[in-house]
Amino acid sequence: MFYSKIIIYGGFNEKAVLTDYHVFNTVNKTWLESPTLEGDQPHPRERFSLVSYHDKNLILFGGYYCSEDLEVEEHYNDVYALHLGSLEWHRLECEGEPPKPRFAHTASIIHKSMYIFGGVNREGSVV
Repeated sequence: MFYSKIIIYGGFNEKAVLTDYHVFNTVNKTWLESPTLEGDQPHPRERFSLVSYHDKNLILFGGYYCSEDLEVEEHYNDVYALHLGSLEWHRLECEGEPPKPRFAHTASIIHKSMYIFGGVNREGSVV
């Protein structure tokens, strides 16, 4: 939720991993035209976290990708920011030891810190 808008990015639709972007205006109950996103976009993935940071950016962490032929499987622990004004992605270089790659986790931002909780690792174990 971003002000009066619900923002949806990517995911999985039973056929493919998506990288599209949709906005639903909760005031007038309409879908807005999906703009093109620019910049250094994250690789396609599903089950990542996406949280709002100071109403200016969406921060994406982690996720999972499996190709349709099941030949390629990726688990991520990278961090990207989508600037909501320019709709431009940037990969963030973070300091310190990152959390292990995971998907199906939760994330929250409190003040200037992002907290990652739980999820599933590449071995299929809950972390």
